[in-house]
Amino acid sequence: MDYSSMYVLNWDVLLHITAFLERCELSRLSKTCHALHAITLRQLLCDPIDLRVDTLLSFHAFLTGDATSPRVAFVRELIINCSLSRPRRRCKDSAENEDLVPATQILTAILRSTYRLKRLELDWAAAGLSSYLHDTVSALVHLEELRIPFVSQRLWDDLQGLRAPLRKLSMQLGPMRGSSVADPLPLLERFSSTLKEVSLASVQFKEGSIQYLGVDKLSLSDCYSDFLLGGIDTAPVSSAFPNITELSFSAARVHPEVSQWFEGRNCDKPELIERCRRTNKDRLKQDGGWQHLQRVRVGHVVDLYMLGLGGHVPHVEIGMLSESTFHMMQDVLRDTTPISLSLSLFAVDRILDCIPRLFCPDHATDGLSHCTLTLRCVKPTVDMDKLIAHLSELLAPLRVERLTVHLQRWDTVGIYYLPQEDLRPIDACLDRIYAQADDFAGRMMRGISSLRDVCVRVGHRETRRQGPLTR
Repeated sequence: MDYSSMYVLNWDVLLHITAFLERCELSRLSKTCHALHAITLRQLLCDPIDLRVDTLLSFHAFLTGDATSPRVAFVRELIINCSLSRPRRRCKDSAENEDLVPATQILTAILRSTYRLKRLELDWAAAGLSSYLHDTVSALVHLEELRIPFVSQRLWDDLQGLRAPLRKLSMQLGPMRGSSVADPLPLLERFSSTLKEVSLASVQFKEGSIQYLGVDKLSLSDCYSDFLLGGIDTAPVSSAFPNITELSFSAARVHPEVSQWFEGRNCDKPELIERCRRTNKDRLKQDGGWQHLQRVRVGHVVDLYMLGLGGHVPHVEIGMLSESTFHMMQDVLRDTTPISLSLSLFAVDRILDCIPRLFCPDHATDGLSHCTLTLRCVKPTVDMDKLIAHLSELLAPLRVERLTVHLQRWDTVGIYYLPQEDLRPIDACLDRIYAQADDFAGRMMRGISSLRDVCVRVGHRETRRQGPLTR
């Protein structure tokens, strides 16, 4: 694709085009008045601005092009995607002569001027050009959200001048201070009074005295225990973040594959898993940590098993299961006694055959009232008769009142997307299922007497069946 036309993208033209959009606040104003100009600017810049290497120059020119009507004040969110380090600028004097302007200089100028910026997100390349942050972060005094895919020691040093009231922070840590795996707790200390949501990857926690009392949403992935990937020691985490209500945890992020049901994940270490569960369960029982948890979302049942939670968690979501870890389902339900349970499975016959044995009726499932099953469709056939029969066998002994079955096309193999011609048979299969979705919902409701609401969702389409109201 030729991006040469993007070198001269005229943001002023975009600004004037927005004056013709159908918005009630614009139609009541003259298109030449000052108030309209301000409203138009606000409309153009209100959403996140995705800056790529080809648009850096034009965006900077747009920001500084009208001294009488400052535009930088309207910029609130920037997403910087710099896949190249040196964007090109075409000179007016010669069609062949090109003046290469380092991206770091342009980014420095942009960030220095956007003093009211509230959200900043960098891609890997933009994070690699960290020198521009060293001289600009002190100006970002209103920044509330920062997302960085990889934080090196150099980048973190460049961020030392940041004194903004960060509320949301997301980052993957690289080696820090001579350690191959970083402890994030001391790094975040200067934001301890303002942080509300934290997302961290590639970390190993150590005991410390720093607490982040305001954080209520915590996301952890690619965690280490004794420098082994796939484990976690929850004691320092629950001590540092005692008030969280939502926890997302994936000890080792692995893209879901059908083969993992049969073979497990290559990162799973049975001895580490059992050791983490014993240690975490004992410590959480002694310390009484994480009493406020309302929702736990895990990438694999192994993750929830290792956490060893010992209190009621109303909402539980599990992204993956495997044949070798199937037995953990009953344990994690006893750990959490959820009201709402969400599971994801691949729509393959051998996997669907295990649904009746997912868990057994006991005190752990007494309070379960809402169940969501997401089926990743990788083949152009789904045996709905078998699915309905197995779900009825699983849920009929329970008191589940709401059931959601979501069928979605799974269009990847590893990190690669499948070609469209391979996906069309799956799409056709899902279309056929949706055409009979109302019948399927009715059959599920008849097979599970406690149900009061059944939703069959196929892609983004859904059919809902409701029974008589409960007393």
